[in-house]
Amino acid sequence: MESNQNESLLKLVCGYSFESEIEIDMILQHIANSLEKIINEIIVLPSLEDDRLSLYGPYLGRSLLELSLMALLGRIDPFKIILMKRKQEQSDYELGKPHSSAIRWQGDVVDKAVSDLWAEKSLNSPTRAILGAYQIELVMIKSAQRIFDEGNEQTIGEWYTELTQTDAKGLVEKLKSRINTIYSSLSKGVHHELLIPHESVMDRDTVLTLINDTLFIVGTLGLLVSRIPYAYQKCPQDESFMHYKNVKGLEVI
Repeated sequence: MESNQNESLLKLVCGYSFESEIEIDMILQHIANSLEKIINEIIVLPSLEDDRLSLYGPYLGRSLLELSLMALLGRIDPFKIILMKRKQEQSDYELGKPHSSAIRWQGDVVDKAVSDLWAEKSLNSPTRAILGAYQIELVMIKSAQRIFDEGNEQTIGEWYTELTQTDAKGLVEKLKSRINTIYSSLSKGVHHELLIPHESVMDRDTVLTLINDTLFIVGTLGLLVSRIPYAYQKCPQDESFMHYKNVKGLEVI
């Protein structure tokens, strides 16, 4: 059953049916391969001793979050990740310096608020973040509404109740708020900025809850992307609901 659940998350987030000659397919396949390794490590996470779990869990959670968002961004706006790959292929690419082509949380995943979407000043350099003002207004809310209209508790599964606690706009705004909170929480465990005993904050229950919250976020965003008409390599409606239901089974306890 775990292999089906793994495959469901990969298809929901990365798409499927890749061709080796197509550049975006090569990138998504690479991300899918990396994600599969992360998922396999997450599955065994509860079996680790508390000190190893608190040390390793935040890294796995943030890797799951970042890899998933990179894939989803690429499936609705591939320019950024193709540009990043091409830069990394250059002979003068250096690991030890920041690159403007790299994906950044602030700017590519989330971005600052836009007071007037249609003002010339705003349109001069519109944010293309997957959860930025324009994607939310033009794409994500409509996608969430399609899920509300097409799905039900039987087809979507146990996460249906959490999805439908609010309307389509409220769901997208909740995802944006929660994804920032989860990213910040996981980052504290990754960067070792805690100056108090690590286990007192990143205890077993906290780490596993953060992992499960991350699974909900990436699974739900994958479902939203699957209902965007032009999203690359998206699953058909019934399959996307099935995969979403399976992803719930990856939760760790």
